[in-house]
Amino acid sequence: MEVEVKIKATADELYSLLMNSAKHDIEQATGQDISFEELATGYTYKKKLTNKLGKEANATGVLTKVEKPHFYEAEFTSGRGVNKVAYHLEPLDDGYLNVTYREAYEPISKNAEINFKIVNFFYKKSTRKRMKNLIRMMEAHIQNKKTASI
Repeated sequence: MEVEVKIKATADELYSLLMNSAKHDIEQATGQDISFEELATGYTYKKKLTNKLGKEANATGVLTKVEKPHFYEAEFTSGRGVNKVAYHLEPLDDGYLNVTYREAYEPISKNAEINFKIVNFFYKKSTRKRMKNLIRMMEAHIQNKKTASI
């Protein structure tokens, strides 16, 4: 699944927000404080994931591509498969930013693949809408932060 949204923000602003979120997620999952410098390609940690049906699974998270301020990609491997998420931030000339969000799932078995296709058929539209709304909320957060600092 891929979502593309144009927002009023800089790549640095959104990248900073994404990295703060990743740092918080890692600290919540591991119980350890980490520095932003540690958030680099190859960083690995353990966490619990919950699927669309509410089932939990232990997973290993890996930051697969961290390039300030244009790319943030991660994958989460569990006993059911690999979830991949990616943000590509492309600055536009008019003070806007094009945000491309990609999400993919690679199941480990044929049964998991069939199950995913069925569930995805019903959830795809709501997932796309949720991701667009999340990106819009990040934009609003950035704008509110700018307004508050004036």
